[in-house]
Amino acid sequence: MEFLEGRILSKYLLEKYSKNPKGWSFTMFPSSREDSGFFGALVSGPEEVWQLKIDSIFKPNPMMLGAKTDLDAAKVKRFGAVPYGYRKIDTTLLRQLMKALEAESKPEGGRVDLDRILAPVEPVVPRGGEPYAEGPFVLTDRESAGVSESQKNLEDRLSSELRKLLRSRYQSYG
Repeated sequence: MEFLEGRILSKYLLEKYSKNPKGWSFTMFPSSREDSGFFGALVSGPEEVWQLKIDSIFKPNPMMLGAKTDLDAAKVKRFGAVPYGYRKIDTTLLRQLMKALEAESKPEGGRVDLDRILAPVEPVVPRGGEPYAEGPFVLTDRESAGVSESQKNLEDRLSSELRKLLRSRYQSYG
């Protein structure tokens, strides 16, 4: 099984996304306690599913490793009505978002229904220099994500390899 790292993995997934930006999902979950705070993720598109291990979700460029799985992309659990993707931000969409956020900030305001605002906006292939919203990224627990026993084994291998990678890059890493 081949593991891809960081930029190579990101580039590969963006190329796959660019071929068909519809039907993607990105679900993250905290890993087991043994993972020292790592996060797992399942990224699925219309053709394939990747399992990732991410060192942190709290920094802009986390270290990550990933491996393609043998899961059927159609059987990956989906959360919400809005699939993952890049959505072009135009002035109309920006006004809707600002209006919803303004209403939420009022004492009688409710939660912003991003699904209602973003669902009609189709995912597109991003181009440099243009504004996009990326997401949604779903954060849930491992059981809700539907991680199987074979995926847990892959997760353990990814954790071990990510830990080795961190130790080789940062000598003081535990």
